[in-house]
Parts: sequence; structure tokens; C-alpha cells
Amino acid sequence: MLVDSIALRPPLRLGPGKKTDDPYAMLEARFTPRTVFMEVGSPDPTLALRAASYVERVYSIDVSGQLAQNLRAPCNLRVVLCDGVRIPLPEATIDVAWSGDFMDQLRADDAALHVESVHRGLVRGGEYLFTTQQTVAEVRRRLFAAGFSVVRVSLLSLLLKPVRITAIK
Repeated sequence: MLVDSIALRPPLRLGPGKKTDDPYAMLEARFTPRTVFMEVGSPDPTLALRAASYVERVYSIDVSGQLAQNLRAPCNLRVVLCDGVRIPLPEATIDVAWSGDFMDQLRADDAALHVESVHRGLVRGGEYLFTTQQTVAEVRRRLFAAGFSVVRVSLLSLLLKPVRITAIK
């Protein structure tokens, strides 16, 4: 019998003082020293810097231009200035991508292009995690249209909003 390796993740390691809505607390269970991580659209470098202290490489997609000007980044953190819709990274290089609520700020056409761009950058089995206020049906349709094979929705977040979604290539 084959076992889905994705289902065998270690439990989320929440130490003292960590909140379950902290993106790093949610992502750290997916990180290894060989992980390539991408964060899209955050004006705050805190998550990218924390991830860079543990993973092999971090791409921080800066859509405002502020991050690139003010950040003294470690050598494994690359700031990429772009619109966040068409992400100029090589294909199949990202293991884990995070965008928070970035997709909610995009028009429907741009959101579809954004999802396709993230999909292109992910390795096979790579994960794209984000939160959204949009309807789950529309977001799922967009993710499957881009080529994602699995879309998981946090049931608890359906009650609380924003909805937390994980899409797997």
C-alpha cells in the first residue's frame, strides 16, 4: 500500500508565545535546511528573514519597492522587485510559497496569472499557502485551472475567515 508522504508531516511545532495565526508557525513544519521558500507581496521582511535563518534560500517578492531599498539581507535571501503577478523566477525551483492575503488585492485576471506564475515556480509536490476572503469555490477553480493537483482548505478558517488554503503542485 502506498502512503502519501505529504500526509506524514511532523506536527506543527508551536513553542511558547507562538500564535496559530503566525505564518511562520504554520510554515516552519514544512521547512528543512534544503527548502527553497518564496514569500509574495509582504511589505514586512520579518517572515522572510526568519525563514532565511533556517532554509537554503528565500525569494522575497517585493511589489512595493520599499523592501529592496531598506533591507540588509543575508546572502541566502533574494529580493525580487516585480508586480507579483508575473514572478520572474526559474521554473520548478520553489518548495514552499506563501502570499498571505496578497491574492485578495488583485483583480480576477491578475489573480489567475499570479496563481499560474506561482505554479510554474513550484517543484513537483511543492506547496502554495495563502489566506483569502474570496469564495472558496472561485479560488479552487482558479487553482485547478492553473494546474494544481490538490487544494486543501482549513475547515476552522472557514468559520473564522480569512480562509487558509494550501495548494499542491
